[in-house]
Amino acid sequence: MHTALRLNQHIRDRSGEAQLVIVNFPAPPTRLSAEENYMDYLDALSEGINRCLMVRGTGREVITVYS
Repeated sequence: MHTALRLNQHIRDRSGEAQLVIVNFPAPPTRLSAEENYMDYLDALSEGINRCLMVRGTGREVITVYS
């Protein structure tokens, strides 16, 4: 949770006036018992940000010099 709070503070410090903030969506927990903490983590990460878009990739994205 401490990580989410610190990251949230950095986002608000650097992008507080932004119309939209795009954040890498953290991977969901593998244990079902951790789901409640995960939702609290997401809430803490996006608290105080007007518009927050969380994006999760497949992990297979490729960036080349031609793109």
